[in-house]
Amino acid sequence: MPVRKADTLFPIVEASHNLKSLADEVHRTYFYKYPPLPVQWGQQISRKKRRSIRLGSYNHRTTEVRIHPMLNSPNVPAFFIQSVIHHEYLHHVLGAPHNRRFHQHERTFRYFRESQEWIRGNLAFLLGRRKNELRVPGATPVATEVKPPQPVQVSLF
Repeated sequence: MPVRKADTLFPIVEASHNLKSLADEVHRTYFYKYPPLPVQWGQQISRKKRRSIRLGSYNHRTTEVRIHPMLNSPNVPAFFIQSVIHHEYLHHVLGAPHNRRFHQHERTFRYFRESQEWIRGNLAFLLGRRKNELRVPGATPVATEVKPPQPVQVSLF
């Protein structure tokens, strides 16, 4: 079978996280009254530096949830991926706007504070601005070159 050009652009990486089991746990814990949604990894695109990153998305037509493939790393904690899945499930249940009601429900996720802290510490890496590895919770950070902060935007929807 001939190899397609698209297959040669990115090396095949072994999955670090079982997305189905993480999604099943979120569904069982928070959204058991609703039918489960299909959750899958998004497509990898090649971009070294970004100004923003969409960690997850919910398609209201197909009721599919997609998670950014960069999160499929052993250094990304499972609770963070689950927080993105939880956020996207809330779009399914409550609709698109990030209003007060949405944020109130978002805070019901068990590891909400830990997830917020993790993204604050690792956003520069996800955006391609820091070359070293993701920060593992509890590990000492590696010294990096200090640059003036640039506006950054993270989006979960």
